[in-house]
Amino acid sequence: MTRILIIALLLISPNVSAFSVEWLPLVTTEKNGNPLSIYGNPVLEYRNAGKGGIDWVVTGDGPTGGRGIRELWLFDDSAAGIPGTSQATTTFSAISNAVGFVMAGDHNDGFAQFLVDNVDIGTFDMYRAGNRILVVTGLDFMTHTLTIVQLGEHNLNSTKGDVAIFGGAAFNTSIAAIPEPQTYAMLLVGLMLLVSMARYQKQYI
Repeated sequence: MTRILIIALLLISPNVSAFSVEWLPLVTTEKNGNPLSIYGNPVLEYRNAGKGGIDWVVTGDGPTGGRGIRELWLFDDSAAGIPGTSQATTTFSAISNAVGFVMAGDHNDGFAQFLVDNVDIGTFDMYRAGNRILVVTGLDFMTHTLTIVQLGEHNLNSTKGDVAIFGGAAFNTSIAAIPEPQTYAMLLVGLMLLVSMARYQKQYI
């Protein structure tokens, strides 16, 4: 009986594949680039990515730079003889069900890969992207880790493959995710198994 109950709970547990992704314009009143709210929901925690990383840990063989407390640059300047890829990672202390990658992109920027809790969210061309937030919603309520990878690649219009980061934001969305039809189907199967097992045990008591 306990085994079947555990299986049923696993079947109805939230799935990481239920997340959704959207780019939003960055609207901020803070000097270090952080948004005060996203979708009208207050930012619970902001992890600042300035020169040297600040709240982010930078690894890899690509050089880095930045502008004060506002912006971290992951460089790939192959034309100058300093190629390489690098990545920046940060972990929130606040529990949330949504996060935002706060980014900048100009004529020097290339492709960046984004991950939440080591799950690939997507790769995007940051060339002339402006100041935007890559918002990921529909996550489990927990503390999340963000990773941004500078891939050392860029389109023909960009002069370099740099990636510019303002930081990361954790927040909660007020609308609960609606379970998909297959979730209800799995829940029904689990309940049927529980009922069958209960009847089977009752016959032999």
